[in-house]
Amino acid sequence: MATAMIQIPFQEDLLQQIDRFVERKVVLSREDLIRTATEIYIQRKRNWQNLFAYGEKLALDNNLVEEDVMNEIKANRHSK
Repeated sequence: MATAMIQIPFQEDLLQQIDRFVERKVVLSREDLIRTATEIYIQRKRNWQNLFAYGEKLALDNNLVEEDVMNEIKANRHSK
């Protein structure tokens, strides 16, 4: 896979936190932490997007509106 170099300004305190992870050998390097954090962020975003798309499809297929969902949540909470 092709790579590209970028420069990102960081607040000093955030950079110090990153460096502490590197010093404690939690991650191999600043680069490793930032790349891993970026990959995790993108995957989580994708998961949320998929979840919302699934919910919207279910709502559309079942002719549900937001109020229906809220009423179900309230009914479930009251039954406990």
